[in-house]
Amino acid sequence: MTTHVLFEGAPGVLVRTDELVVEGVGRAELIDAARRAAPAADRIELCGGIGVDDAASVIAVVGDSADVRLNRYGFESLEQVAAYKVAFGTGEVGDAAFFYATAQSTPLVQHEGVMVAGVADERVLIERTREAQARGAGIIELYGGLGARAAATVRQVTDDALPVGFID
Repeated sequence: MTTHVLFEGAPGVLVRTDELVVEGVGRAELIDAARRAAPAADRIELCGGIGVDDAASVIAVVGDSADVRLNRYGFESLEQVAAYKVAFGTGEVGDAAFFYATAQSTPLVQHEGVMVAGVADERVLIERTREAQARGAGIIELYGGLGARAAATVRQVTDDALPVGFID
């Protein structure tokens, strides 16, 4: 299965493997980026900063060619997500950390406004979570097969200090 992650951020591809692409796009370019991604993707995953109206527009454009999913947050993270959104708007927010499932773990790499790492197992997920938190991450989002169980692990590792989004 090929997954294409689209997040609102500095334009460009941050990760490209045989199974996954992580790409930053401007809000205005989201629909065109999804249209371009759909033919090569089985699944398009949208970051938590993209609202349901935009997600519905992506679904309409992509049609049946790819499954479209929106990153979500558990009830326990809602106040933290709201605080992150306010801080994001004023530019006073820590970078996002995006983790994705992969067979071979990768280091945590800093890009403009976001840190990204591939994690092969729970041990590495815990390590990358601690590293991202130590670097000042303000939010963590999980992609490419890291679901609710991984989100619960991240919440525990951060002592519930960071909002954690995931694709269910």
